[in-house]
Amino acid sequence: MKRMKRWMGLVVCLFLAAVVMVPLSSAADAPAMVVGRIFHIEGDLLRYVPAEKDWVAVVRDAPFGTEDTLFSGSRGMAELIVPNGTWIRIGNSTQIQFITLDTDLAEIDVASGVARFYNKSSDTVIKVTSPFGYVLGDPGTVFDFYVGENSVEVVAVRGKVSFVHSATEAKYDVAAGSPSILADQQQVSSGEGTVDPDWDRWNTVRENFWAAKAKVRGRSFEYLPPSLQDEAYALEENGRWERVPYEGTERWFWRPTTVVASWSPFTVGRWTDWYGDQTWIPAEPFGYVTHHYGNWVYVRNYWYWAPPVVSVRVGLPLLDVGFYWYPGRVSWIHTGTYVGWVPLAPRETYYSYRNWGGPHAVVVNNVNITQININVRNYAYVNRAIVVNQNNFYGVNNYTNVRVTNINRTTIINNYHAAPVVNNTVINNYTTIKQRYNYTNVTVKEKPHNTVVNRIQQNETIIQKGKKESAAVLQQQVRSIKEGRVNREVRIEAPKGTNYIVPANEVNRPKSEIKLQQREIKTSGKPGQPEKPVARPERVAPAKPIEKGVDKSKKVEKPESVTKEGKPQGKVEPGKPKETIKPPERGAVEKPKEYKPPEKGLEKSREVKPPERAIEKPKEVKPPERAIEKPKEVKPPERTIEKPKDAKPPERTIEKPKEQRPVEKQIEKQKEPKPSEKDLEKQRERKPPEKEGEKPKE
Repeated sequence: MKRMKRWMGLVVCLFLAAVVMVPLSSAADAPAMVVGRIFHIEGDLLRYVPAEKDWVAVVRDAPFGTEDTLFSGSRGMAELIVPNGTWIRIGNSTQIQFITLDTDLAEIDVASGVARFYNKSSDTVIKVTSPFGYVLGDPGTVFDFYVGENSVEVVAVRGKVSFVHSATEAKYDVAAGSPSILADQQQVSSGEGTVDPDWDRWNTVRENFWAAKAKVRGRSFEYLPPSLQDEAYALEENGRWERVPYEGTERWFWRPTTVVASWSPFTVGRWTDWYGDQTWIPAEPFGYVTHHYGNWVYVRNYWYWAPPVVSVRVGLPLLDVGFYWYPGRVSWIHTGTYVGWVPLAPRETYYSYRNWGGPHAVVVNNVNITQININVRNYAYVNRAIVVNQNNFYGVNNYTNVRVTNINRTTIINNYHAAPVVNNTVINNYTTIKQRYNYTNVTVKEKPHNTVVNRIQQNETIIQKGKKESAAVLQQQVRSIKEGRVNREVRIEAPKGTNYIVPANEVNRPKSEIKLQQREIKTSGKPGQPEKPVARPERVAPAKPIEKGVDKSKKVEKPESVTKEGKPQGKVEPGKPKETIKPPERGAVEKPKEYKPPEKGLEKSREVKPPERAIEKPKEVKPPERAIEKPKEVKPPERTIEKPKDAKPPERTIEKPKEQRPVEKQIEKQKEPKPSEKDLEKQRERKPPEKEGEKPKE
């Protein structure tokens, strides 16, 4: 009996030991985690960091997943891609949070703003929630979701989607080409079914981009898994496929050709802490796919990339690398103030805090991390390690120029320690370094007001419950919901959004003390849309009356160049006559005199109708019309003045009449005769000028 008890005790101990070791291999049978990619950004895009309760700027090729919240700036737009066939584009001032990302389901919450969803899969279902209800999009559908503070609008762009209203608990179907659904907290009505033209135009540009890239096929399209085939163009444009002997067999590997000779993976880019694991943010056009999927191998003095394989295909010699997403398959080494990483060979173990799946991945925690013993010399590529000073680990966007060069395998084996993950042991005071969450070194000057965090926290409660929904079950649930009746007689105001972006130092300021601007999210046909075209006519409007006298508008353009070279008088500008009325009068009289020769033919023909000229030119300067009209009739003196223009005395004589000084008397005498005794006055006072004026006429 004693022996039996001893044997039983030994069995129990072995069982407990096995249980303790379970966490180290728990990732072996775990399903692959679905991780999205930020593919394109215009303007600002921020990510909320729950650990710091703060926002950081994200960049292209940054990952996103369940629990992540993104917020676009007031001029920000972004394109997000999930490998389950869900494509998302968000407009400016849009808050989006990811509730679930699975192989057959994508659940996303839009708190405010506008987003377009594409379901490009054959079996994935997209569920988009809001404060007013949710939309369910089956495979092949495309729809716009406009979410405001007061209402929400659903517009089907392709196919038919269903909107489930939270208050009425009823379902409303929306089909492309039919009226949209408008809903507030109490009721549901219909909208015009149109999309914002600028928003639609931007989406079309992005679709055209992908249509062009889809034409690039080659071996990359053939060797990549279906969900990654959209990335084939990046491989075709930046490298080539080669048959390389590896493990006794020639296999197809991809080699980058747009890099320097000494290039190695995990150098052009940076590390960031994403949910505890060091995640690689590449700075190369081919970097995302090749650093998060598949595996790098070093053969024949080159780094080659082995693509992930969904299923082994006969006749296609690819390395059997599982189709899993990883933050960055490296192992960590450290000594003193230096930290480094070693790219892992295909079957070497990858350690992480999160369960990323795969047969060669191990999840660690604070308990089992002490049981992990790693021997540095066992790494296949230990002599290819990248080592940098700790100060540069989160301080640069490219490690190429800061890596330690005078290092070798012997130095690493003798002086460096291995670590499964990065923590306070690897980097001193690691948990206090706020920069570890950065994707770039750009300082964020504007952030969302803290009011938006309320919605984030509500969704975090739902996520933490861990309730998993199946796409098929969700579809069945929506089908069983009663259909609601749209009340077309009820007028529901179009969604209006609040711009919560404020200066970074005012995020905690009371909302009542900040003037947050509201605007209609969809500007199609609204007053906000024509504002731009109206602004342009306002500048050109003053020139419209001048256009009636086409000849003179053109003649005025010539003096414009002269005034720029000479006196800075802006009278000639047709667009701004009203701004400078009196000063330009001088330029208006002086400049035409400089260019009278081309006008002579017109002047003679118009001398019969002096009022016409008096009306056309004064339109620019209405107050002094009469003062200018009459001197223009006395063309002979003007011509006599043309010759001495170089000496500039005549110009002064003309400027003086405007100031009503002694010279005006000569002009006034000319003006006085008009109503009565023109012939007598001309004979008395202006006989000499007339003769001088006749000579130039001849």
